[in-house]
Amino acid sequence: MLLSLRHQSRDLRLGVREARGLAEAAAEWLRRGASVAELRHALTAHLPADGVRSAVGFLRHRLTVKLPERPSEAAAAPAGGGGIVICEGPGKEHTFRQVGDETRCGSCRRDRARTRTEPNGGPVSWRDHFDKVARGLVT
Repeated sequence: MLLSLRHQSRDLRLGVREARGLAEAAAEWLRRGASVAELRHALTAHLPADGVRSAVGFLRHRLTVKLPERPSEAAAAPAGGGGIVICEGPGKEHTFRQVGDETRCGSCRRDRARTRTEPNGGPVSWRDHFDKVARGLVT
């Protein structure tokens, strides 16, 4: 996203190394619940009339000064989901945006659905599982 800011204003052109240096500050915005669109707006709205002398310095300043407040615990996990949570799926720890009461990311849910197992521990294809559900053999 940081590298694409040049498309909104030529003054905000960053190199890859500069963008990597700002990436952690931008990620903090996302951890605090800001969307990518909100972050982009905060960085590109109301640019100085006389231009930006240093894109990296200007963006670092905006990322720091306009950083949203850390949400309270109640606001971070609304009743209907929607917050960033840690996936309970297997593998390396990763996060996802929760919808409802999900505990696994979409990828982990799909992997789990593909690898359903019989009660004896053997794998079963989704077609076989669906067939058994349709016949009322499993729920």
